[in-house]
Amino acid sequence: MEKFVGVVIGGDMNSYAVARAFYEKYKIKTIILGQYPLFFIDNSKICECYFNDKILEDDVVVEELRKIDEKYPDTKKILFSNVDFYVRLVIYNKERILNISDNFIIPMTSKNMFDELFNKDSFYKLCEKYDLPCPKTVVFDMEKDNEDKFYIPYDFPIFLKPVNSDVYSRMKFKGRQKGYKINSLDEFKSVIKTIRENKYFGKFIIQEYIESLDEDMYVFTFYCSKDYKVQVCTAGKILMHDRSPSLIGNYNAITNFYNEELSLKLKSFLEKIKFNGICHFDVIYDRNRDKYYVLEINVRQGRSNYYTAASGVNLASYIVDDYINNIDKEFTIINNEFVVSIIPKFILKMCLKENKKFIKGKKFFRFCLAKYDLNFKRLFNQIKWDRRIIKSFFKYK
Repeated sequence: MEKFVGVVIGGDMNSYAVARAFYEKYKIKTIILGQYPLFFIDNSKICECYFNDKILEDDVVVEELRKIDEKYPDTKKILFSNVDFYVRLVIYNKERILNISDNFIIPMTSKNMFDELFNKDSFYKLCEKYDLPCPKTVVFDMEKDNEDKFYIPYDFPIFLKPVNSDVYSRMKFKGRQKGYKINSLDEFKSVIKTIRENKYFGKFIIQEYIESLDEDMYVFTFYCSKDYKVQVCTAGKILMHDRSPSLIGNYNAITNFYNEELSLKLKSFLEKIKFNGICHFDVIYDRNRDKYYVLEINVRQGRSNYYTAASGVNLASYIVDDYINNIDKEFTIINNEFVVSIIPKFILKMCLKENKKFIKGKKFFRFCLAKYDLNFKRLFNQIKWDRRIIKSFFKYK
């Protein structure tokens, strides 16, 4: 077998999950290329880390990858990106990276497909075209539309989120949220005014708000081969969200979930649009209508994607078998029990209270505390992270 290594652009918990996948399957380190050290990957024996605070520049990331290729000249390098702006960085520089040498493998979709799926407006149009249920949506253009005159065709509350989360997520200003639950017209005007004052002039999605609990949110992860064949689906039910405003939508604990009908619908969608690579869908269950709605697709593995390995799906091995071993796999929907949590089990039980039933009797995994990668510094930093999560859980409950 050819020598290979995973290379992840970006360095948060998403990257650590990729490193765990490679280590647990192949006992090899993963190369992490990020802006600066984060505790998830710091002091880890399964990560080989390189940092450059200018890594978001096209020329810089290409040059850093060139250095890595020179250090490991006879090794295939499988590229991952851990957040949307790094995904864009790799996809937009795909040809330049592949021209460094034939050692690079980039299991990601095309630039045109990325743009269409990443833009929430065009994604919802694709959902409509291929019969995927999604919330009713209108678009507010910060440059053209006037919040005082704009007609919102839904009752409040509504949900507001940027069409281009890449640019928006890199902005820093007081009150910035990943998405906004808006309870009144006055609040809508106030939020738009704040965003304008902080120089964001893109488009926003306005959706009918679907009232939900943590356990009404789901994530479906797929791997689609280089030949656009969907090979696997594994799904999770969210047990606990991160409550802090800047991280709304990220989850701190997840358990297994199985829905064959919805899995097959999502599989059909991916095959019709000819997608390849890893992706995951965020899905919400509307209790009032007894219906599932697709909220978005991410053209990468999820931030807390170790749940896939806990379910029995090692995404690293799917890519290695596809691109290096040329193994074709039949489609499988995974249905194995697990719980994956960022925080300790006893604290998770305390937070869940009446929903402790979802944990009982299942294999339990700590996301960033692999027993084989434990040391004092990692444990100390994990405890600090646990305290932040618990504090925000009760503050924003």
